[in-house]
Amino acid sequence: MANLLKDVVISDDKPKELLLKKHIDYLLKYGTDANDFEFCTTEYLRMSGMYWMLTTLATAKKLHLISKDQFIEFIDQCFDKESGGISACPGHDPHILYTLSAVQIACTLDSVERLPVDEIVRYVSGLQLPDGSFTGDKWGEVDTRFSFCAVATLALLHRLDSINVKKAVEF
Repeated sequence: MANLLKDVVISDDKPKELLLKKHIDYLLKYGTDANDFEFCTTEYLRMSGMYWMLTTLATAKKLHLISKDQFIEFIDQCFDKESGGISACPGHDPHILYTLSAVQIACTLDSVERLPVDEIVRYVSGLQLPDGSFTGDKWGEVDTRFSFCAVATLALLHRLDSINVKKAVEF
């Protein structure tokens, strides 16, 4: 059994409640300066980061503070017409992780109808292997994360019928 160690003491003069407005202001400003160091170094996970940000704003009931079109246009810029997948950022390879994040963004923004659903379904279902597992992209790495991403993506799009669910569960 682990021994828990209290290694941080928060002094009494610190806030005792969540400073929600400060968090919201930070999220709305984050990623607006393309020359910012963090903006450049987080490019490889931008789509997922946008989903996390939107989830926070939705939880705080602050989605009205953002432009839906800006997010959907970004998804469109990351869409790979050849494969049907979506990348983390324009110019990157499509991957099932970022495809799921893009679908989650569209669902959060009630904008699924603006996605190329048939192409996304073709991409995701094409990543399933005969044993039921899924690869993350064209390079072939298999991981249970990708099984979750595939099922979640297709469930959100109401297209689970496009994969062998029985084999996916067996895997």
